[in-house]
Amino acid sequence: MNPNNPLQTMQTSFHTALGAVSEFTALLQEPQKLTNYFTRMQQKPDQLFQDLAVKGKNMEQDMNSFFKNYFCGGGDKSPYPKYIERADGQAFNQPYEIKGTKMYGFVVEGSMAKLQEVCDKYLNDPNNGEIEYRPAMNYLVLTFNKIDSLSSIYPPDYDKGTVHEEEAIFWMLTVVGKRVGPLFIAERLAWFMPYVYVNNSPILVSGREVYGFFKELGLFQIPELNQEPDLFTVDTLVFKEFSPTSQSIDARLLEVQRVNTGENQAIKTWDTFEEAARAIASLLFDNNEILIPGLQLPFNLLEYLLEKIVPLVTLKQIRDVENSKKACYQALIESPMQLQTFYGGKLFGDQFQLKINNFASQPIVQDLGLHKGYPAGSESITIPVKLGFVLHFDFTLKDGKAVWQAPQKN
Repeated sequence: MNPNNPLQTMQTSFHTALGAVSEFTALLQEPQKLTNYFTRMQQKPDQLFQDLAVKGKNMEQDMNSFFKNYFCGGGDKSPYPKYIERADGQAFNQPYEIKGTKMYGFVVEGSMAKLQEVCDKYLNDPNNGEIEYRPAMNYLVLTFNKIDSLSSIYPPDYDKGTVHEEEAIFWMLTVVGKRVGPLFIAERLAWFMPYVYVNNSPILVSGREVYGFFKELGLFQIPELNQEPDLFTVDTLVFKEFSPTSQSIDARLLEVQRVNTGENQAIKTWDTFEEAARAIASLLFDNNEILIPGLQLPFNLLEYLLEKIVPLVTLKQIRDVENSKKACYQALIESPMQLQTFYGGKLFGDQFQLKINNFASQPIVQDLGLHKGYPAGSESITIPVKLGFVLHFDFTLKDGKAVWQAPQKN
């Protein structure tokens, strides 16, 4: 904020006040968080006021969008027909407010060549080169998340209530750009989630139908924050092999296990998102910079992380009812996740390992290039985890944007 700019000072003060009202309302509903809040106020007041200003600014943007769409006829300008709501509807209307996210993250190493194949198959080939996505690094992050509540921000689904969520996600960071002659011009970064597992149908249907996330159902073992991080698991429905007579079964797919308690390594704790972002970036990259293949200049990962906005990209498609080999709708959707409140986090000094069981319907190892150094065709592999961490925060998943859409028949 520029103190010499009165208008900017007034705007920041307004946003801070708006954020404070929202925070106070949330604390009334969850008084157990008051102690942590007062501690932040005493120890890092500047950071707290900055977070409140960001929250207030986001609230102002959301309110403007709400009034535009629902009171000013903004929604009527869309060429699309009105969505028909049902009381038992599973595709909740976005944007979403997600509170009490406990994210356990485990970094593993994949293959740049295989990750490029993933980008080509799901992102580049469909749009015929209009937009190009490249893997930004060979690291993937596997997260196990426990979420206290997910709810729609606006009616009608806001009035229904909240949904508890558990999920496991493989995240790969991509750099997005365009090719101009022989040059690749990088424009932004976006996270792609090639494998996503969730615990209930509203979360699955909302993610698939609204944003196009590749979500499927699973059963999870995820410890609470006050429990030891000894074991994380995912079970899901699989086909062990593909054949006309194969029968699907429920089976263990993923397992992260603590193999060393790290007694000689200090656990680092983070009070702010900035501390967490700086620590994770410094552990993965020299000078917080990542080198993009085909891009001469390095990309500063830390600057990107400190924006507190996580752009997601996915391929949203619907199979055509007249021709099952065609998609009647296909688009690349980019959607921002906006951090609202950061409660804390820590870096584990422990050692973990990831075990993946191979199934024909879950080719995670082959797709992501996690089999380096392991026999091809193994029933399972166990690979080391480079680092493990946990973060506790609230965020919103905002309206997405179709950055590319396939032509539709008239």
